[in-house]
Amino acid sequence: MKRVTSPLLALVLAISLPTLAHAKEDHRRALLKENFEQADSNGDSALSRNEFEVFVNANAEDDLGRARLVKRLGAYENAFSKMDRDGDGLVSKDDIEANR
Repeated sequence: MKRVTSPLLALVLAISLPTLAHAKEDHRRALLKENFEQADSNGDSALSRNEFEVFVNANAEDDLGRARLVKRLGAYENAFSKMDRDGDGLVSKDDIEANR
């Protein structure tokens, strides 16, 4: 069997690594969306303080973002306050996206 030359291997990696990173990001976004929808118990497309805690716990289970740290420290209120950009007492999908 012939050995793959370094330039060819470098080319293959250069092509495939961004694709793998993109696939991982797509998977992460899908998990966030799923966790948000499951936590949004009243279906109003925004998370109350209690729904937000459910969302953080689901994200911690999926190892997303800083959720494990928030859960471990019990810092739900602090995280909620930072995510609720307009101070309306709800965290929307836009709030979450803006805080990424």
